[in-house]
Amino acid sequence: MLEPTPRSRRRLRPHFPEVLSDAPFRSLLLSQGIFDIGITMRLAAQSWVVFELTGSQLWVGLAAGVRAIPVILFAVATGVLADRFSRRLLLSISMVWMATLVAVTAVITVAGVAEAWHYVALAFGVGIGAALHGPSFFALFASLVPRERLGKANGMVSFVAMSGEMVGPLLTGIVIAASGAGAVFWIVTAGYLSGAMLMLRVREPRRAAPAGGASLAGLRQGLVYVRQTQPLPWLILLVMLQNLLAVAIFPLMPVYAKEVLDVGAQGFGVMGGVLGAGLLGSAAIVTVFGTHHRRAMVMLATGLVWDACMVGFGFSRSYPLSLALLFTMGLSGVVWVNAALTMFQNAATEEMRGRVMALYVLSMDMFPLGWLFGGAMAAWLGNEEALVISALGGTPVMLIALLLSPALRRA
Repeated sequence: MLEPTPRSRRRLRPHFPEVLSDAPFRSLLLSQGIFDIGITMRLAAQSWVVFELTGSQLWVGLAAGVRAIPVILFAVATGVLADRFSRRLLLSISMVWMATLVAVTAVITVAGVAEAWHYVALAFGVGIGAALHGPSFFALFASLVPRERLGKANGMVSFVAMSGEMVGPLLTGIVIAASGAGAVFWIVTAGYLSGAMLMLRVREPRRAAPAGGASLAGLRQGLVYVRQTQPLPWLILLVMLQNLLAVAIFPLMPVYAKEVLDVGAQGFGVMGGVLGAGLLGSAAIVTVFGTHHRRAMVMLATGLVWDACMVGFGFSRSYPLSLALLFTMGLSGVVWVNAALTMFQNAATEEMRGRVMALYVLSMDMFPLGWLFGGAMAAWLGNEEALVISALGGTPVMLIALLLSPALRRA
């Protein structure tokens, strides 16, 4: 972490206005903020509706988790596209595609004809858009920001994303209580279309076509680069496992709101908003102070806080205590993500950026499958047991990786 000396503070201050003075960067940042709010609102509304339809944690997890399948299948290939074609165009296409699918979701929800499998199928389609969006965004973002300012710019992106994490669930709960879940989906549709329009204002830097082009050769070249660049293989594994095994709390939040804590739709929205507030605070800390140079150790420490609070939430029957635990989880969350993201970015050359960041997106998008894992464990074993198992899939795995990888310990 940067030392809080007057000199370092003077060095930090100019970075924010200088980066934000660039109109393409501002448009990209605003578009991504709309995208992030749309993700949280769609997931929250979908979780609520699917649970009302089925009363099943497993269905909630399935509807959320299926989105990860297209990302797993196609993210590396779309990373090749992001290194070859216009990233701005790919982002616009992805947002229009997702807007169309969310509009269909709104129609069937308002009409009252939706069944649980409809939400699963539409979520799969949204995942196709996410597979195209993620690598293109991170590659375009890095090309717009000078390398020496990338860490602070990452903090801004995290701050915007976590604002969405805070506002999205809270707004979703209010809208569901006032107008129903269909209205949430219409709001998200409008947001995605607005985000696509903002991309028209982004001027993309020119770049040379990579070796291998948009072909299997380009894909193979990227995979070879990742295999030979330490600690990328370990880092990919850790981020994948964390998002797959250690996020069982998310499909259980509507269950706890409705059946355990008995706080209803608005209480559910507040729970998501409090978690988002912690994430927002964490993003602000990272934006101002950065992260400690021993980023793997940062991931270990913040992962331990996350796991401990998640288990505490599982056994809590006090609404204020549950909110405090969610807020603390949020405080640890962005620091963990920022440390991982910075390690990915530092390992990527300009030629390989789209493909390396595609693997980051693939690893992070194990998160929806983590919803499926959590919902399945809760349905089979119980809520508290699922959260304990989820915690065991986080910190212990990180400890093993640190013991086995000298390169990771130095990262």
